[in-house]
Amino acid sequence: MDDSLIRLEMDKVLEKIASHASFSLGKKRVLSTRPIYSKLKLKRELERLQDAMQVLNDGHALSFSGLSDVGLLLQRAEKSSVLAVFELVQVARFMQGVSRLKKQFNNFEETYERLDDLFNSLIINDHVLNTLSNAFSEQGEVLDRASAELRNVRQEIRSLEKRIDDSSESFMKKNKEMLSEQVVSLQQGRRTFLIKPSDKYKIDGTIYGSSASGQSVYFEPAFLASMQNELQGLMMREQEEIERICIEASALIANDALQLRANLETVALIDDLFAKAIWGYQEEASVPVITENSLELIQARHPLISKDEAVLNDYRLGDEYRSILISGPNTGGKSVSLKTIGLAVLLSHSACPVIAKKARVMFVDAVFVDIGDQQSIEKSLSSFSAHLTTIKYVTSNATKKSLILLDELGSQTDPLEGESLAMAILDDLRNKGSWVVATTHFSRLKKYGSQYDDTLMASVEFDLESLKPTYRYKEHIVGESNALAIARRLGINDEILDAAFRYKQESQYEEDHLIEILEGKIQEQERLKEQLAKEEEKLKEKETALDEQSHQQHLAYQLKLEQLEAKHEEKIEELLLVAQEQMEIINKTNRPHERKKAVENIASMIEVEETAVKISVKDRVRIKSSQQIGTVEEIDRKEAKVQIGQMSIQVPLHKLDRVSGPVKKQKQKASHRVKATRSVSLECNVIGKRVAEALPIVNKHLDDCILQGMTSTRIVHGHGTGQLRTAIHQSLRKNKQVKSFSLAPVMEGGAGATVVTLR
Repeated sequence: MDDSLIRLEMDKVLEKIASHASFSLGKKRVLSTRPIYSKLKLKRELERLQDAMQVLNDGHALSFSGLSDVGLLLQRAEKSSVLAVFELVQVARFMQGVSRLKKQFNNFEETYERLDDLFNSLIINDHVLNTLSNAFSEQGEVLDRASAELRNVRQEIRSLEKRIDDSSESFMKKNKEMLSEQVVSLQQGRRTFLIKPSDKYKIDGTIYGSSASGQSVYFEPAFLASMQNELQGLMMREQEEIERICIEASALIANDALQLRANLETVALIDDLFAKAIWGYQEEASVPVITENSLELIQARHPLISKDEAVLNDYRLGDEYRSILISGPNTGGKSVSLKTIGLAVLLSHSACPVIAKKARVMFVDAVFVDIGDQQSIEKSLSSFSAHLTTIKYVTSNATKKSLILLDELGSQTDPLEGESLAMAILDDLRNKGSWVVATTHFSRLKKYGSQYDDTLMASVEFDLESLKPTYRYKEHIVGESNALAIARRLGINDEILDAAFRYKQESQYEEDHLIEILEGKIQEQERLKEQLAKEEEKLKEKETALDEQSHQQHLAYQLKLEQLEAKHEEKIEELLLVAQEQMEIINKTNRPHERKKAVENIASMIEVEETAVKISVKDRVRIKSSQQIGTVEEIDRKEAKVQIGQMSIQVPLHKLDRVSGPVKKQKQKASHRVKATRSVSLECNVIGKRVAEALPIVNKHLDDCILQGMTSTRIVHGHGTGQLRTAIHQSLRKNKQVKSFSLAPVMEGGAGATVVTLR
């Protein structure tokens, strides 16, 4: 691995990612990951990573069970070697695993187009797989169905073994007096009986020795020897047939080895890809966006520091700032910030997720690193000499597209010469136009960085009260080493510290004092900025609470309105029932005064109904069944003629709700004129809206479609959890203007859209 990657601990990050791989080749690919310095290739790999992480975000998982490295087995089969049964089973498991992996991906409801080429390239020869599956079990047994010959031989073996068992049992029953024990003993792979030495010549057979006590001999009767010889012959036939089956299966694998090897490489790539995606998903990382000339990391953290311990920081580089100089005390987190930026760039160029809420990374042609003690006894190099050797290589090879990371630039030598050399090195890199991130303690370097607009001065925060670093990265602030303050907190003699302070003042220029004052002002400004951000956050929380309260009140109002409408419907039904009873009385009686009384009752009910409705000509009304809004043109007893858009319909009064009185004509300003007619969209998109927000929009869209004489429309609601789609379907079922509806065809949105046919 490149020395730069090791110094940034990229190898340790890859080990963490590799732990999520499912089989050896996937782990190997992860560990061999290197930065990609081809824009097209990097773009393709990051797009695949984006889709792989989307698969996880959509709640899916892929099974890599059964997959193993069968490369050597394929190579042996190609060289006409005969694979053993367990090796053939391993190949079969691999093929089944590939087939299962492809089916899982194809069964996902969502589409992941940038992964299609990988999974489509997985091709399984069904004939080879079926042959192996029919011939061998998962436990490594050759099955009877592997061939007719094997099945027949095994049937003969089982039949003969039963005859041997029966014959052995019969022999022991007939010759109890001759037997020392009623058992069958295996000697040299053959069944024998324990008989007394005095009886060993009474029956034809073969003696295979005596027992340890000498009281018995191992005797194989002649009839049993004949059957056992026949059994051995059958077993040899069985082994020969198994060998033949293995030869044929190995030949099939050899013929398909090219595709199987391609499948092996592809599933290793897929395993590598999803190991990176799983790591990124668990670490709440994001897929980086490659830019031309800027770096932006929002809430980033070092990959080797746990979520609970890490401090999230924002980092940026770009056309405005090509260099960053980070200052601050020892152990304050300067190197952590340096490595965080470097790893973000390396991970981005290796098509891995970056642990940040947002990651935009410039495309580089190389990353040069000078971090840590590079002292070498073998090469007789001191730490400073080793650093200079690295610097020589960097300054000779860096370009405008290179990123250079320098830790404690110019240290480990005389401070005056060290900081002078450091400034000269930075001059050279600035002239090349390289991106540079460097850390320093030198005061002159801090002043140097402040002179140039393309150099961003930053620091890491240190808490003087607790004497601990906060690891918070801050821009536009020059950090102090705080050596004297730390010494005072640790109890160093005051006289020594006072003398040290005087020496410091003597060596400082007037500009240094001004810089210290400016830094104090900037720190105060940062504190006020943080306080303001907290106040803004509280205001946002209050605003969110008020929005939620308003939403709940709206829902309560809608519920109350529905309850009142239902109650009104019940009242109308009751009045109709009573009216029907009165009509029956009118029809049945011949007495004039009873008929008159019944008519009066009906008239009074109509008056009550009309009084309850209170609908007049030119009133704005809502049709209860379809929720359409119109204007009353005429009222004829119990019905009203309602104009909706350009059409008029007759509607019973009890099926109308009064919305408002006659609309007053107002003189409109020219700047607020609208056209009398307007076009209606062919679809209504309510993706991302709550049910309470979406339903009124859908109903309004349907009204507009009806007014324009449209016969169909499409409602786009998305997949989501399915709640919005269910609510819209329930509303459509209740709408009498809807003739039918169904989910859209796959090419037009599938389950994410509904096609509505209007009456």
